[in-house]
Amino acid sequence: MLHRFDVLPDTRDVFVWADYIELRALAHPDKCFSRGELAALAQQVAAIGQPLVDANAIWREVKEFINNRAHIFGAAYPFTIVGHDEDTLELTDRALNGEEKLYLTLLICSSMAYVVRQGGNVQMIGRLFEECSLEIFQKLMPPGSKIYPAWAAGGAAARYQGSLYQKLLLIARDLRGTATIQERDYAPQDHGDGGIDIVSWDDLDDPIRGAIPSALAQCGCSREQWRTKHIAASPVMLRSKINVHHNWATYYFMPLDLRWSDGDWAYKGDFGEAIIIDRLRMISLARRYNIAEQMPIRDVVETASQLQIM
Repeated sequence: MLHRFDVLPDTRDVFVWADYIELRALAHPDKCFSRGELAALAQQVAAIGQPLVDANAIWREVKEFINNRAHIFGAAYPFTIVGHDEDTLELTDRALNGEEKLYLTLLICSSMAYVVRQGGNVQMIGRLFEECSLEIFQKLMPPGSKIYPAWAAGGAAARYQGSLYQKLLLIARDLRGTATIQERDYAPQDHGDGGIDIVSWDDLDDPIRGAIPSALAQCGCSREQWRTKHIAASPVMLRSKINVHHNWATYYFMPLDLRWSDGDWAYKGDFGEAIIIDRLRMISLARRYNIAEQMPIRDVVETASQLQIM
């Protein structure tokens, strides 16, 4: 399920390195990963021509960030920095609680670069994250809201069927809007989601009229593509295709812990008009609504834990 751990992160972003070290600890036979192992790996990759990483500097930064994670995630954080020199990250050896399992699931979803592409693993992880996002989104919407997934390959029971053009017509109808597109605007074989993974509206018990509250959500696991994907479901991108009386709210779900060590957003200068639900917010909301134990996380954590990769 996971592989290529000898490929180090190609960034100095501390939240990415923290994820990498946590993932190594999760998949390790001893359920830990040390500064010494990181330094040895840095030397190995430098020997084959990759840039030499200052493992000690990376560890110092990650240690500070992980201590911050342990504080802010609280009972959902399953790792501890141990050792006299605080040189090892260790996964708890007790049974994981629901929040910890959700944390580890989101960690795996954030690590697509290390997911084996054969065997449908990438698609499975992506769908798992979409399903977890749907659970949170359903809790965020007001009582009485209609909420449906609109993601690609939704299956025979999906509300939005057919080509992308046909799906957009159906979504426009549900939002009590007007689709301003033509069938020729889209390739016939395009059955994607058009940037919309989840649709929600409240008809206010009015069977006909528009001017209703609505929301669209997009979900994405990519470490980099969030910069463009987070506004994919926004009126900025879709208002020329779907015309409604009142703009919908836009949500973007990501499994990344997109924060600096001081707790503020990382790269918030790249944010457009969307409500961002990242790893911390997903777990905090699962805690608020007491649904961590019911999240559809399948067995990905157990599978990763059994890999025994040193």
